[in-house]
Amino acid sequence: MAFFGARTISRSLHSVDVLLCALADIRYDARTRNLARALVADGLIVGVIAAGEASDVPQCTLFSWSDPGGRALRRWWSFSRHCAQTDVHARCVIAMDLFALAAASRIAKRCKASLVYDMREFYFALGPLEGKGIRQRILTAHERRQLRGVDDVLVSGPLDAEVVRDTFALSYEPFVLYNTPPYRDVVPSPLRDRCGVDAGTFLALYQGVVHHGRGLAPFLRAMPLMPDVHLAVIGDGPARPELVQLAASLGISDRVTWLGAIAYDELHAYTCGADVGLCMIEPVSLSYEYALPNKLFEYMMARIPSIVTDLPALRAHIAAYPVGALVNRALSVDAVVAAVASLRASDVRRGMIAACEQIHALSYEQQQRAAVVRIRQYCP
Repeated sequence: MAFFGARTISRSLHSVDVLLCALADIRYDARTRNLARALVADGLIVGVIAAGEASDVPQCTLFSWSDPGGRALRRWWSFSRHCAQTDVHARCVIAMDLFALAAASRIAKRCKASLVYDMREFYFALGPLEGKGIRQRILTAHERRQLRGVDDVLVSGPLDAEVVRDTFALSYEPFVLYNTPPYRDVVPSPLRDRCGVDAGTFLALYQGVVHHGRGLAPFLRAMPLMPDVHLAVIGDGPARPELVQLAASLGISDRVTWLGAIAYDELHAYTCGADVGLCMIEPVSLSYEYALPNKLFEYMMARIPSIVTDLPALRAHIAAYPVGALVNRALSVDAVVAAVASLRASDVRRGMIAACEQIHALSYEQQQRAAVVRIRQYCP
């Protein structure tokens, strides 16, 4: 289905069935885009508060927020202020992350609407805040306090549902909404041209926020032992300068291409050009320990094998869908090199690519109906 005709509205009275609040740029927020598409396809009137332009969202009303950039607190304050000044009436308000939850809660109270919280990761145990105890405790206390006004919680995996239910003593089971993309066939890719490599170069791909704990440093350290491997990184984040420096110190800068952030609707075509996708999550926090990131499903959709850390949710996924090679939790250099070598064997690779076809059953279309039914109960 083609989606078009979005409008940008700021501070003007408007009524919607469901309002999605995301402290993010809608061009890159796959989870918000996919949920908005599913709700629109079911006939609901949907509004979105996020950064971006009218053409960036499907057939929704965009209450465009001007992201000031900079420090997290500055962005958080700016987003909350924008939400408070946006005159919109909704029957159901969905906070698409913790940082939108307080603002979404105030809108829901003003509208006497239901409030749903998308806990897309464990904000009470964030990887980037590992070792920053005071900041993590403040965030955890804020989340626990805000949860008192929440009617329902969405999470991204079955293990997440168990942990969240027990951690917050919820009286209901959170709804599992996997981070899977809409179904697509394999398409021609601009990735190799952007990287300046030919078809004979083995091309590894990482997509996502460039944080520490995402397996980039371990892979870079293994690259001197894999002289014919090139790495493409799609995404930006605070760890990029340090990782660029690490690549330089290892003498591999010419084999790493930093592509920056790419709009979500263009991401699939880029992913199709890789030979392997990296999902090497480091278990630096509980959030990372149980991660089941969207990049793993994006790699499956592009029909490329993955290198995956041996962590609970990821291990269970690979057991059910053998689309990648597991590497030990330590992500040691030898283990990474061995994992790459194993999936380069032609018979193994063919088997993994064939297993990727099971993405038919995992695509967003296959789960969106249940998600819409769950949300529709809050739109009487």
